[in-house]
Amino acid sequence: MKPNEHYMDYTGSSVYCQSQIEQVFEELRGAMFGNPHSANPSSSMTGDRVEEVRDLVLRYFNADPAEYQVVFTRSATGALKLVGETFPWSRASTFAYLRENHNSVLGMREYALEAGGAFKAVNETFVEHWAQLEGESGPIYNLFAFPAEDNFAGACVKYPLRWIQQVKAKSTDAAQWRVLVDAAAYVPTQPLDLREVAPDFVALSFYKMFGYPTGLGALIVRVDAAEILKKLFWGGGAVSLATSSADFHVLKCRPADKLEDGTVNFLDIVSLKHGFGMIEKLGGIRAIQAHVASLTEYLYERMSNLRHSNGKPMLQIFGKHHFANSRQVQGGILNFEVLRPDGSVFSYKTFEREAAGAGFHVRTGAECNPGACYNYLGVTEKEVESLAGKKEGCHDDVEFITWVEVPLGSVRASLGYMSTWEDAYALVNFIEGNYKDRSK
Repeated sequence: MKPNEHYMDYTGSSVYCQSQIEQVFEELRGAMFGNPHSANPSSSMTGDRVEEVRDLVLRYFNADPAEYQVVFTRSATGALKLVGETFPWSRASTFAYLRENHNSVLGMREYALEAGGAFKAVNETFVEHWAQLEGESGPIYNLFAFPAEDNFAGACVKYPLRWIQQVKAKSTDAAQWRVLVDAAAYVPTQPLDLREVAPDFVALSFYKMFGYPTGLGALIVRVDAAEILKKLFWGGGAVSLATSSADFHVLKCRPADKLEDGTVNFLDIVSLKHGFGMIEKLGGIRAIQAHVASLTEYLYERMSNLRHSNGKPMLQIFGKHHFANSRQVQGGILNFEVLRPDGSVFSYKTFEREAAGAGFHVRTGAECNPGACYNYLGVTEKEVESLAGKKEGCHDDVEFITWVEVPLGSVRASLGYMSTWEDAYALVNFIEGNYKDRSK
């Protein structure tokens, strides 16, 4: 980055380091890689390297290779889409999910609806009660999805991973509940141990962990859960036998093989080991966790105490920062609105533009998490629906429900392994220096 710039969008994408990229290209210069579907020397070597990385991913998350497999996808969204399109939905199925999920989880409901099933958006209180109830009956498969950490405020975050076992315990011989965890916002700064918790599906993105490569994610899937997935489309690499004139094909047996269509992104896959290696050089994920938690606590303490001259707060901060156990329930995100001296909300788009001019890399809008965003901001679903045809996305000109002046987004500053105390100081000073007592 340029001098005096402050990157604070780690939930959007992490940042790669120079040594990591140098190691990637050193490996590419030192070996000939080929399509792993062949058996020639370059192909065989490439296939071996890909399998080594699969094993590395499992070890990193302490997953038993007898119980879990790694399926490479184009992104965390690709992993979620894969589950959505292959899950055995039926007319009796229910897709239950926490409201504070990313749009990519919400989009999975279309597959349930297409099969005649139902969906149910629930809050944290409902899940706590519902998980204790007896299981349902009937020959059905159901799915419950929640984020290990939501990407909007880092709040309502680190949802109890005990939910995984509680929901799965609702299963009966005739009706099964499977659990999907969206870990994309969680694993860049938090440890996930798949021997302690046992979700059926985990979706993640590698560039959110260590910046490079982009366009590569993974679905970590339990072997017994992979067995219930029903694949429709199949491509090269996923089948062991097929004919062109008859409707005949045989999918490969291993979940990782039959769920990956075509040639995997092998050059990017082999580069992952250098990202994981960089994490270890920094002391491991627990060192990153402690660093980010300390910065987050400092930022919240400073930002929550910013005041206009009339004594009113300059910011409204969302999340669970104020909880006594904030390190257990709050991630490395400061999501906030800038307030005028009269308490009204300052334009988040104006803030983004001015912050960018001062060298700050933050994100504004709903952060692809309408459930969390509109809940915090007090926007109703009817009000959102009224904007159909008017609002195109986070960066259009619609930022308020004009008749009530309720904002449709906020400012998100998110921290990561490369965040510094200087970044934190600079953000606080920028806000105080530019927005104290400012009305326009």
